Parts: sequence; C-alpha cells; structure tokens
Amino acid sequence: MAQPIAKKLLVVGGSGFLGLNICKLAANKGWETVSLSRKGEPEIFKEHGKPDWAQKVQWASGNSLQPESYKDMLNGVTNVVHSVGILLEQDYKSVVQAQSFCDAARRVPRLILGDQGNPLDPKLKENPRPTYTMMNRDTVIAVADQVAKLPTIQSFTYISASDVFPLISPRYITTKREAERYLFRKDEFKTLVLRPGMMYSLQRPSVMPIAGLLQFVNAVTSPFKSSIASLPGGKYLTANPLQTEEVARAVIAGIENEESGIFDIEGIERLSRTMII
Repeated sequence: MAQPIAKKLLVVGGSGFLGLNICKLAANKGWETVSLSRKGEPEIFKEHGKPDWAQKVQWASGNSLQPESYKDMLNGVTNVVHSVGILLEQDYKSVVQAQSFCDAARRVPRLILGDQGNPLDPKLKENPRPTYTMMNRDTVIAVADQVAKLPTIQSFTYISASDVFPLISPRYITTKREAERYLFRKDEFKTLVLRPGMMYSLQRPSVMPIAGLLQFVNAVTSPFKSSIASLPGGKYLTANPLQTEEVARAVIAGIENEESGIFDIEGIERLSRTMII
C-alpha cells in the first residue's frame, strides 16, 4: 500500500499575523513549513525572541510576483496557503500594528488623507506602491501558475474576504473575487477559499476595541441579521469578527480534510472546530 506523501506547506505571507499562526500550527504538526515574504524572518522575533516552533520553519525572503526569487523552495510542495493582501492602498498597517488605540488614532489622519509621500521618489521605480490588483490578485495568479507545474501539489488555500469594508474601495473585494475565479479554473489542485470578515489578535491591541464593538453590534442586531445584511455594507456589520488563531485552525483543518470550495464566516468557524490536535 502506497504511503501518503509527507506534507510540505508553502505559506505566502507567512510573516504576517495570520501567516504566523498558520506556520505555527503546521510546524507543530510536523509538516515541513516554508514561509515566503519580502522580509523573510518576522520582525517580531527580533523584539520578543524566536519561539521553539519557529526554529522548524524556513523563513524565506522573496517576491511572490517574481518566481525566480522563490523557485528553489518549491520542490516537493504539496499545499499552498496565500495570506497576502491589502485592505487599503495607503499604509494602513502602521495603524493596525499600533500598540494602543490612542497611538492608532494619531496615525489615522494621515491614512484618511491618503498621504503617499513623494511620487517622484526614485525608490518607487524599484519598489512600486502596492495596489489591490497587484497584491490581492496578481500575487495569487503568479504563485498559482508556478505551483500548478509541481507533480506533488494537492491544494491551494486562498484567504479572501467576506465583503467590502465601509469606506473601502470596491476594488478591494473585486480583485479578491477575480483571484478566486482564477484559482477555481485550475485543475491541477483543489482550491479552498476562506472568506473571513474582520480578523483580530491580541498582538494587535489597536484593533481589539473595534472587534469588541462589532461583536456587540452583532449581538444586538442578530434578530434582524438578514435584513441588515441585504443593505449596502450591511454584511460587514453583521459579520462576526474572527480571531486569527481561529482562521488558522480552519486553514489547517481544510488541508487535513482535503476540503475544497468557498467557506464563509460560519463555515470557517465550523471548519476550525474540526482541526485534529
């Protein structure tokens, strides 16, 4: 009887908050785990030390839009998770990564005003500012095209989104849907799409008050959920915020269970509870 192929997981965006949780769970399961990001090893390790599980992960530096930068690490990859994306085309991460709500509030005006710095900066020629099309769609297409060539590839998990957020460009969600459709046209692997709403983590204290507020709104409006969800932006207000750890568990469970298709917020919650510990 043929032995099952040992798992080798490639996490595109593995140094982000969600990516870190995915890498942690995979490494603790004994999977060979490779994180691909521009920075390589996460900055948080320099500040708080490198945990034991992180020693088991290969923290590779590369550009998902440039296959030459990561082709050497693709050999034997069985499963891919794509957790790269941007909510705004401005630098919103300086806000969500703030260490307090007050610190985040001080950074909001620059974000709202869309301060993009000096457009004539020569550095922009080598490193253009990220756009929805580039980050939410094109990175998916580039990686999918490369891993589709692998004889070992089994699945591709894409972290999409439930709906467009209030005050956010519609291109945020349309580029994600375009990426989804592209993946489902691929026959070389199973496609699993997770569509969470807002995600929060204790490592992002600035986001916790917003998550708490949304949870309160969800509880109060639950009898009218269907009516509110049908309104413009209403789906976001009725969407339960998810912890990054919960979404990560759903990712791992989806790979273990060989799932495919689209999982909304309730589906993610159910899937996360099936992860084998």
